[in-house]
Amino acid sequence: MKNKPLILFFPFNLLSHYLRCLQLAQELRNDFEIAFCYSETYEKWLVGYSTFHCEVLASEEVMACAEKFDFSWLNIGNIERVFLSQVSALQKLKPEMVIGDAAFTLKMAAEKCNVPYISVINGYMSKYYSHPRKLSKTHAAHKHLNNLPRGIADSITQFAERWAFKEVHRPFRVLRKTYHLKKLKTYPDELEGDHTLICDVPQLFPQKALPATYQYIGPLFYSTDAKEDEIIERLNPNKPTILVSFGSSGNWQKLHLLNDVVFHEFNIITAGDNGSVVVGNHVISKPFINNVSILPLSDLMICHGGNGTIYQALFCNVPILAITSHFEQEWNMHRIEQLDLGAFIDDVSSASELKSQVLRMIGQKPVIDFRKLIMNYTSDYRKEVLNKAMECIQNIKLNNAKI
Repeated sequence: MKNKPLILFFPFNLLSHYLRCLQLAQELRNDFEIAFCYSETYEKWLVGYSTFHCEVLASEEVMACAEKFDFSWLNIGNIERVFLSQVSALQKLKPEMVIGDAAFTLKMAAEKCNVPYISVINGYMSKYYSHPRKLSKTHAAHKHLNNLPRGIADSITQFAERWAFKEVHRPFRVLRKTYHLKKLKTYPDELEGDHTLICDVPQLFPQKALPATYQYIGPLFYSTDAKEDEIIERLNPNKPTILVSFGSSGNWQKLHLLNDVVFHEFNIITAGDNGSVVVGNHVISKPFINNVSILPLSDLMICHGGNGTIYQALFCNVPILAITSHFEQEWNMHRIEQLDLGAFIDDVSSASELKSQVLRMIGQKPVIDFRKLIMNYTSDYRKEVLNKAMECIQNIKLNNAKI
């Protein structure tokens, strides 16, 4: 029996990125052998798949820096270490293709080894994204831009962003020259693959005219048939229900306000509150919850603004309040606010103020039926997109072979 061609997955070392790649792997496993970059933290999620060892960026350092809008982790030492380890893995395993999700050095490694590369990105990281990326609230200039008219502030931000992207990309350009790779100009160039999949819907993150090598694949969020009957049985049907889910990168400490007596009139469900910040007779807590099983019974979600989490809420037409931890979550929530689907609560400082925000959002009808939009991105659709991506890559390989 002929061996299946091998695809290697390189997710960034956070659960959200592993879960997205697992969704894609599920679509491909009938026709390909799949192997994942090993993660000790997320080993249990990789049962049923082969793994391989490779150097990775320290996700704790990256997330801590992201909270301060600090890109010092993208230095030559870190980048070269991971790049060379990826090159070694590709040379040893000889995959047919590699797929990366926030795998910042994989484009260089794939090019060095002449291996086709599919990149999975969020819509706001595409160089074709058609909306301004707001300056993070943690940046020193944020308060000054906030006092300017929106159009002027956006123009200044976009000008500064172009400079910042070139600066962030500087160590990549050094390594590209050192290892005789193609010249690229800016950081967004480094994020695209031979084929690039945008795991969003255009109604939330619209793009300018996309080339044939870019395609929307729809949101990739975790969902199973697992029922949360134990939780459902404990819900008081006479109380509104709030689901609190902060993924693997949220700040639970800011949610102590939910312990206040004013929230005893709600069912509070928490997913992943490992430090037991939110406690009380009105609280039901589990380390991990199938959110899509609980959200249809929920009146509101409080989250960190992560991509997968907001799409779970949108899929169930549930409004969102968010306490964000870094600029990418802020970009998600800026769009959620613009479409009247939710709001930031980063600056809320009292239980009464938080309750006011909760009551304002509960019962608010979405202006766009995202459930209907997301359901268009079926398993068959994703398979079709992946097949087109592979056809495109095969054509690239054939053309390169003729040169």
